[in-house]
Amino acid sequence: MRGIVVGVNGSAESDEALDWAMGEAASAAVPLTLVMVAAGAGKGADAAAHEAALAPVRVEAQALLDASRTRTGLDVDGSVVARPGPAADALLELGADADMLVLGRRRRGRVGRAVLGSVSTTVVEHARVPVTVVRHGDPEGAAEDAAPAADAGPPRVVVGVDTSGPSVAALRHACQLAGRTGASIDAVFAWQITTLAPLPGSWGWAPPVDDYEKFAAESLAEAVRAAGVTLPPERLTRRVVHGQAAKQLVLAAQGAERLVVGARGLGGFDRLLLGSVSRQVLDFAPCPVTVVRG
Repeated sequence: MRGIVVGVNGSAESDEALDWAMGEAASAAVPLTLVMVAAGAGKGADAAAHEAALAPVRVEAQALLDASRTRTGLDVDGSVVARPGPAADALLELGADADMLVLGRRRRGRVGRAVLGSVSTTVVEHARVPVTVVRHGDPEGAAEDAAPAADAGPPRVVVGVDTSGPSVAALRHACQLAGRTGASIDAVFAWQITTLAPLPGSWGWAPPVDDYEKFAAESLAEAVRAAGVTLPPERLTRRVVHGQAAKQLVLAAQGAERLVVGARGLGGFDRLLLGSVSRQVLDFAPCPVTVVRG
């Protein structure tokens, strides 16, 4: 199943994800498939009971698709699929060959928001295709110390970059998006040093901080080359920042239309570079987050 696959359940969160997916499908000129799970349709049920449980779910899903078309004004080639649960299994199966899987992410409180949710977590961790999680509402306290958003301009996509293959795949994905939408790319390489004080009477040595920053800048340049970025210089910003990776990406994502990260980043020199931050930015980012697996 190619195109965009979006999970829906009739909630405000899934409606927002559906509208976002509708726009993405229209922009990419690909079909959209709504997947809705029927809680009462067990896989072991007989054919008549199975169909009786799925039929009203298809009707509901079609109504959601029609309502989204009305809200967005987009006439996307869309279809609906009703499946028995579990929801994560259905989405992973139907989205195995999709261009992208899309899920909603509801706003939570400070404690609750640390839990992404079982369906979203399972899909993000196991999908082999890009997964975008669309947050519902303003993220409470996501970045209290963020700088004010810049004046409206061309759409901006923030990408987390490190020395790993998945981050190169994320950058490549973002550049394909930019080529389609005219967006600019903000490639952010975050690094951080955490050390313990030397023991009394001992001697120790660490490279100058400038050497770490130079290494990070060279690693970012290598990632840009590996991703085959062909955007004009004015549409590609390269930033090397010192600080905890997820926090720096969340700050950078203020005012962005999307944040793109690799599913897993390892980094070099004793894990001082951007590690696997997808879970953290999914909890705190102020914009949709796309997780790309290398």
